[in-house]
Amino acid sequence: MLCSPFPGMDPYLESPGLWPDVHNRLATIFAEQLAPLLAPKYIADLHTQIVIDRAWDGPTAPQGALPDMAVTQPKSEMSGPVAASTMSPPPLRLRIPVPLPVRLVSVYIRSRERETLVTVIELLSPVNKRPGRGRQEYLNKRAALLESSVHLVEIDLLRQWPRMPLEGLLPACDYLAVVSDASERPICEVWPLGLPQPLPVLPVPLLAPDAPVPLDVNQALRTTYARARYDLRVDYTQPPSPPLSPEQAAWAAALLDQEER
Repeated sequence: MLCSPFPGMDPYLESPGLWPDVHNRLATIFAEQLAPLLAPKYIADLHTQIVIDRAWDGPTAPQGALPDMAVTQPKSEMSGPVAASTMSPPPLRLRIPVPLPVRLVSVYIRSRERETLVTVIELLSPVNKRPGRGRQEYLNKRAALLESSVHLVEIDLLRQWPRMPLEGLLPACDYLAVVSDASERPICEVWPLGLPQPLPVLPVPLLAPDAPVPLDVNQALRTTYARARYDLRVDYTQPPSPPLSPEQAAWAAALLDQEER
């Protein structure tokens, strides 16, 4: 099964242990897909940023966000000069938030002649969305882009955590894509997406009078899935993380059952 069984976003790819790889590979495919459409006037660069993720969300850390820790010898088997009876047992065992470096990749489109930054394509990650320092840093970057003449394409393929702020009524959705053409601000184009829907072909704005070029997000995801052989890494017999709603789980189970036949 070289292709994902899902028509659009595969919810199993949102797993905390898998998403960093999906994120980096997908951003690379975005740049590869756009390169021939942008030439010779523009180039698509991969911009890498290392951010520190505090790796927790509320009282507990997200599953897979922290490295496993091993205890080499049970405490009850330890020996030494101090008798175990003199030690007070701890009332609680909790996690200490551990700062972890996270590699985020964005696509920067520049004019080839002057190397002017024209468009930024952001694929959101948990560190961007979870409340805390990482989200605030991304909101600051987003605000700076929106106050500039740079176009912004923002793609959110994560069901968990709050969306980036938008003014107006946003319908309930699983995924979201936003295209902010600098010449049309504060108005932006928005694609609210449900799990069963294919991902859209987004218009990537360029410098006037050049027409936007298409970014086929669905095709990029399918290419990423096939190249990375995620079919060998995803266990479709188990529920995804984060979990689906009961209605979505029933739909996904029927889809996967049909795929196996």
